[in-house]
Amino acid sequence: MSDTIQAETRVVLDDPDAHAALLQRMQAHVAEIDSVRVFGADALMTGFDELGDDGFIQLDMLFSALSDRVSPVQMAGRGDGQRVAVAARLGSEQAPEGYVLVTATPDLVLARFNSTMPEAGYLALEHATGGNSPVPLVTIGQPPVGFTQQRLPVQGSMFQIVFPQVVAVSTISGHERLLLFLVGCLLLAWGVLRHQHVRRVSREITENNATRARVAGRGDEEQAMLAETLEPEDEAEAARLADLPHDLSLRPPQSRFMLNNGDIEPVELNGEIFRAYDIRGVMGKTLDAGVARQIGQAVGSLTMDALAGPVVVGRDGRDSGPELVDGLIEGILSTGCDVIDVGAVPTGALYFACYELGRGSGVMVTGSHNPPDYNGFKIMVGGKTLFGDNIYGLYERIRSGNLRQGAGNVEGREVLEQYRDRIASDIQLKRPLKVLADCGNGIGGVIAADVLRAIGAEVVPMFDDVDGSFPNHHPDPSEPENLQDLIHSLKVMDGDLGVAFDGDADRLGVVTPDGRIIYADRVMMLYIREILSRNPGAKIIYDVKCTGKLDGIIREAGGEPEMYKTGHSLMKNRMKEVGAPFAGELSGHFFFGDRWYGFDCGIYSAARLLEILADDERSPQEVFAALPDSVGTPELKVYMNEGENHPFIERFQDEAVFDGATVSNIDGVRADYPDGWGLVRASNTTPVLVLRFDADDHAALERVQEAFRAQLLALNPELELPF
Repeated sequence: MSDTIQAETRVVLDDPDAHAALLQRMQAHVAEIDSVRVFGADALMTGFDELGDDGFIQLDMLFSALSDRVSPVQMAGRGDGQRVAVAARLGSEQAPEGYVLVTATPDLVLARFNSTMPEAGYLALEHATGGNSPVPLVTIGQPPVGFTQQRLPVQGSMFQIVFPQVVAVSTISGHERLLLFLVGCLLLAWGVLRHQHVRRVSREITENNATRARVAGRGDEEQAMLAETLEPEDEAEAARLADLPHDLSLRPPQSRFMLNNGDIEPVELNGEIFRAYDIRGVMGKTLDAGVARQIGQAVGSLTMDALAGPVVVGRDGRDSGPELVDGLIEGILSTGCDVIDVGAVPTGALYFACYELGRGSGVMVTGSHNPPDYNGFKIMVGGKTLFGDNIYGLYERIRSGNLRQGAGNVEGREVLEQYRDRIASDIQLKRPLKVLADCGNGIGGVIAADVLRAIGAEVVPMFDDVDGSFPNHHPDPSEPENLQDLIHSLKVMDGDLGVAFDGDADRLGVVTPDGRIIYADRVMMLYIREILSRNPGAKIIYDVKCTGKLDGIIREAGGEPEMYKTGHSLMKNRMKEVGAPFAGELSGHFFFGDRWYGFDCGIYSAARLLEILADDERSPQEVFAALPDSVGTPELKVYMNEGENHPFIERFQDEAVFDGATVSNIDGVRADYPDGWGLVRASNTTPVLVLRFDADDHAALERVQEAFRAQLLALNPELELPF
């Protein structure tokens, strides 16, 4: 957004004629908004009688905004003039610049609350009024005779849900989530404002830290004095924003000081963190800033050798990200290689920056879909993503001391708007689709909704506040339990499609309004047909976890199928080797060489999917229902101790026997029967065995599972199998 709502709101303070433009911009995000009032810094000195019939309520909201920055969402006004309202503060609590009061029509909350009859048989929505009795707003059903009321407050508002005490709270949770989303819709207008403000503050912090880095070689005293001089005034404000109760935007990165060599004690690297297609470890056990610095030295040296600098560096929203980025950047700079720091961005935006701002070299600090204490590094040099021996080669460089020395420079750059505009310039929907986008509190929350709106979709964001602890659900859309909030919300919000992203937003999950999860191999069928219609005869690559029906889909569309190993690095490099315009994995990684750069980006993948669906007169649910289907499982996992899964698979490849099946050992063991198949492989990111089964019917599925069960338990009878 080139001109932010933040700036436009401040303009209204001096130019009342700009009010209409501000209202129009807010209505573009939330159509139900019908008024915006902007007050000066002295608003709290105004008598409530000067504010109108509900002046006391308005003044109370402004006082609440002064202390909390955003007031609770509540009802204001009377009769036909009743509105849903929220107030927010401009500037700091100590020096407020003004206030904004936003109102929306009651239907934003009231009409949509009455969407489904609860299992309780009775449900009501009330508005709390302080010391007085709550005011009833909506009632569904008849209250049971002699029932005891239970009230469930809706966070961030003065609304509360009433239901019979005998009913479990879980029965009501869907309506509570609905109310939270509707409250969030109104807060979205202020959330956009905050989002732009935080992005500006973050950019200033990044730029100032970049300047600090350029003087990293100066004496400690001189450097400390300069750092103090460069401390951004907005940094404290940015920190306060992160702690607000209505956290609808990206928490700004902590202020970062480049580490001095003397600050880091030598760390003995654990070679096990150098995995098959990235570097992954546990913070505090196998990863810290010292490890990151050594990795940075190796990456910088390799990049300089390849004449492929600068290195673009980004991170996801995990709490350990800033510390690891500090160490990584210092290590890269120490080799003489320059760095472009793009801050906290999705992995797709980092890759985009590598091609648009540099020579295809970059490092994404991310734990992807793994638990909060994990983090890691996805590395690309000269347009090639490192994997296998090249990953382990970084470890060998560090051990042997084959590291360059020099003094590079670091530059802070903002890339999200350019990334959004690039996608929107390529994709525009032929008809609008209503999409719920579950960001899972991952870094996709900073831009996913903006991108999908920019291509013409109506977007309802879910869990788009970035929180490295992932408080709502784990950010892994390949696991069905992580999609349940999206499934329920899609039903009650009457959306056309639900999409979900993992922690760094390079993977995509899809659900339809009937609650069905559309696994990635079926989503790929749509991509494949569309791409092959313009690229006849092209090779299409899919990983060993995908359904065997893809082979027929690709051949029918005029393409050449190839089944390959699982792994984002492996897939991207295989695409380049054979010139494939598309590749995909069951995990939700989709790689578009067609009209894109060949890397995986969940947000771009969502945009391409919406483009295909909007071009079809049928509903998305009807489109997916028409695709070839089978009976299958999601990815199943067998947990093992660290370091056990790969040796187990090596034994399994040698000893397992599947009579009547075609066996492939390209990645683990896949056994294909005429009516179904099964797979077991070792994960390269966590110590688990990954299994999947797919068949024409339930009987065939059970038969394939039984064959695998017998072979797995023959090697280890103690395995706890999830099937």
